[in-house]
Amino acid sequence: MEYFWGSVKLMFFIYALAAVISLIMAWIIRFIFVGIRMQKNHADARNGAKAEALRQRRDAAPERTA
Repeated sequence: MEYFWGSVKLMFFIYALAAVISLIMAWIIRFIFVGIRMQKNHADARNGAKAEALRQRRDAAPERTA
């Protein structure tokens, strides 16, 4: 009977360990996607600012006549 109880304890330990590892991996994946989203937002803001600066320079430049 003591071998059976040892097997059950080992089973619960392995199950708990797998659950913890699964949750840790889920959080890591979540943080990766949050980081990607932040980088995308930063790049969009930067590219939008560049486009706005170019548009302002173009509008401020005198007209060229040929």
